[in-house]
Amino acid sequence: MIKISGLNKAFTTKVLFDDLNLSINRGEKVGLVGRNGHGKSTLFQVILGNVEADSGTISIPKGYKIGHLQQHLHFTKPTVLEECSLGLPEGEEYETWKVEKILSGLGFSEQDMEKNPNEFSGGYQIRMNLAKLLVSSPDMLMLDEPNNYLDIVTIRWLEEFLREWEGEIILVTHDRGFMDAVVTHTIAIHRTKAIKVQGDTDKLYNQINQSEEIYEKTRLNEAKNVNKKRYSSQNLKQRRVLRAEPNPESKN
Repeated sequence: MIKISGLNKAFTTKVLFDDLNLSINRGEKVGLVGRNGHGKSTLFQVILGNVEADSGTISIPKGYKIGHLQQHLHFTKPTVLEECSLGLPEGEEYETWKVEKILSGLGFSEQDMEKNPNEFSGGYQIRMNLAKLLVSSPDMLMLDEPNNYLDIVTIRWLEEFLREWEGEIILVTHDRGFMDAVVTHTIAIHRTKAIKVQGDTDKLYNQINQSEEIYEKTRLNEAKNVNKKRYSSQNLKQRRVLRAEPNPESKN
């Protein structure tokens, strides 16, 4: 439910986006991939509104709620359950069973839920923020490395949870296995544009490789044509010079 049109963004001499266009439609779960420094994180932050594009538009429906994982760790409630219940939508403040279910999936025992959030390690505190996000039920989840600090059991639970998520998702992660298990579509930032395919990262990279082959063949053909034109032009000049030179025998 997001439409990006004519997006342009550059840092000094580095162009990240040049007339980038992209749509994320209802129910799509998209993985966002790309080499470091090519705009993946910047696009993520532009959608969140944390970074301003040089030009272009991002259309988001009125009332459409985007949720993302908070990295700062600040807790105000005396127990984990109460803290994570702060994420419940308005009108659902007493439906703490939803919070308990998600906390359990993220590796918290019933005893853990009654402890003070500040008793836990930073990794588990990130899990609390993830729980708050998941119980808030936004229209779109924006997740940047959500499986950091998770063990294999918790990662598998999160995969299943996200697969069943009815809204939209934008996912950034270096774990291709995790991404492929969750997404319906994959997007790459490539040569300042967005390439989107239905399917996993293998399908995306195959398409990029095919595009690169076409690009390279086109580039080589254009270079050959330029060289031919240059060679023809040089030959023409040489012939003109030869015709212009006087013939010594003609003086006799």
